[in-house]
Amino acid sequence: MKGFVAVGKISGAVGLKGEIKITRWSDSVERFTHLQKVWIGRNSESSREFAVEEVRINGKNTVVRLGGVVTRSAAEQLKDQLMLIPGSDITQPPEGSFFIDDVLGMNVVTEEGKRVGIVREILRLPSNDLWQVDSGSKLISIPAVKEFIRNVDLQTRTVVIHELEGLLDL
Repeated sequence: MKGFVAVGKISGAVGLKGEIKITRWSDSVERFTHLQKVWIGRNSESSREFAVEEVRINGKNTVVRLGGVVTRSAAEQLKDQLMLIPGSDITQPPEGSFFIDDVLGMNVVTEEGKRVGIVREILRLPSNDLWQVDSGSKLISIPAVKEFIRNVDLQTRTVVIHELEGLLDL
């Protein structure tokens, strides 16, 4: 199992006492309520360890208070960084599901083998996730549903999609 897994992204500061708001990349809210320590950084190599002092779940928002982050300014400096946990602390996703950080950076091709681009971001929407693919000239939104996503190969880091008319318009 790999070293760290991203479970969310810091979307901003909350209040004046250094709390941060997390955009969860996990359907398991319980994963956050039991955290004792996390790593924060742009990637696992640049991350720093923090003690988790408090976690509050408020609907779709998760608010976390980290040890040593006691001001709004300190919390704002963490914005857009990833919240990571050790890979040994996670369970594998169900069949047909993937960790967001596994999909980010994957090559996307059509069933016919035409290169589409690279997965740059995944938006969590109520109905389904939306994969943002950078074609080099524009950002293409691909719904993460079986109608479009035909195969995700973690070994070759390739996503095969079904191209419907007008989906790509490259």
